Amino acid sequence: YREKAERARQLRETERAYLERPTCTADGVRIETKVNLGSADERELAAAACSDGVGLFRSEFLYMNADHLPTEEEQFAAYKAALEALAPRPVTLRTMDIGADKQLPYLTLPHEENPALGMRALRLCFAKPDVFRTQLRAACRAAAYGNLQVMFPMVSSVSDVVRAKELLAEVAEELAAEGVPFRADFPVGVMVEVPALALIAPEIAGQTAFASIGTNDLVQYLVAADRDNSAMSAYYQSFHPAVFRTIQLIVKAFSDQGKPVSVCGEMGGDPRSVPVLLGLGVRTLSISPARLGEIKRQLAGLRMKDMERMAREVLAMSSQEEVLAYLEKQLGSADESA
Repeated sequence: YREKAERARQLRETERAYLERPTCTADGVRIETKVNLGSADERELAAAACSDGVGLFRSEFLYMNADHLPTEEEQFAAYKAALEALAPRPVTLRTMDIGADKQLPYLTLPHEENPALGMRALRLCFAKPDVFRTQLRAACRAAAYGNLQVMFPMVSSVSDVVRAKELLAEVAEELAAEGVPFRADFPVGVMVEVPALALIAPEIAGQTAFASIGTNDLVQYLVAADRDNSAMSAYYQSFHPAVFRTIQLIVKAFSDQGKPVSVCGEMGGDPRSVPVLLGLGVRTLSISPARLGEIKRQLAGLRMKDMERMAREVLAMSSQEEVLAYLEKQLGSADESA
C-alpha cells in the first residue's frame, strides 16, 4: 500500500507539471480543455486558471442557494465576476437548468410522475418567461465585461432555439431603449441532451454557433435508464456503442458547417472515453478542474491517428462490455496507469 500511495503521489506530481501547458496530442494537435464551474466563488474561479476557459458555467447555483428568485442585479454581479476573472478566455453560461432533480422551495412546480421528462430547463423558462427574461437581461449586461457565450439546455427542436433567440433579441431591444450598457452579439449555442437533436443536428447547427454535448442526460435518454436510480446502474451505459454513434452524428453535422462541438458531461473527463471522443472529431472538452492535469498528461502521450482508429473500431462494436474490454486493452487499466 505504501508503494501504491507513492506511485499515486508521483502521478499527481507529473500531472501537476502538465497543468500550465497547452493541451496537445503527441503529434501536435491542439485540444481545448475548459472547465465546468458551479459558482462564481473565488476558489472555483481560481481553479480555472490553467484552462482554456469555462465550457459550462452552471447558473442554477444562484437559484439553489437562495430563498428567492435571484434578481437581475444579483445575477449580473455573479456573471460579471466570472467574466472579468476569466477574460479574455470565454465563459459559456448555461441558462437556468431547474426542474427534474433540482427543485426550488419558493417556485411551485406541478407534481410530475417523471420530472426528468417534464417541466425543466428551457421548457420551464418558456413557461415562466419573466424569470427567463431576467436572466437574459443580466447576461447581456455582463457580456460587456468579458467573453460571454450562452447556451440553452434541454433543447428538443429547432423551434425551441428560434423561440429562445427571439426572447434574447427582445431583451436586447429593451436594454438598448433603456440606454443600459450591454452586448448581445455573443455566440449562442445549445446543449445536446435530447437524442432527437442528433437526428436534426444539421438544422440545429444552422441556427446556432456551437453545441455542447451533455453526456449525462444524453446517455440517460438514449438507454432509457434513470441516472439517479441505483437500481438502473447496470442499464445506464455511458459506453454503449449507440452513445458514440449518436455523438458522431452530432459532431459531423456541426463540423460540416464549421461549428465547434464540445463535451461537457462526465465522459469528457473520463480517460477511457476521451480518446474515442477526440477520434470522433471533438476538439474541445469541458471537465472538472480536478481532472485537467490527468487529461492533459494523457493526451500528450496519444496520437490523433491512433484515437481515430480507436473511434472507428468502437463504432463497429455491439455492446458496452466489448467497448470497455477493448479500451482497457488499448489504454491500460486505471490501476496500471496509477
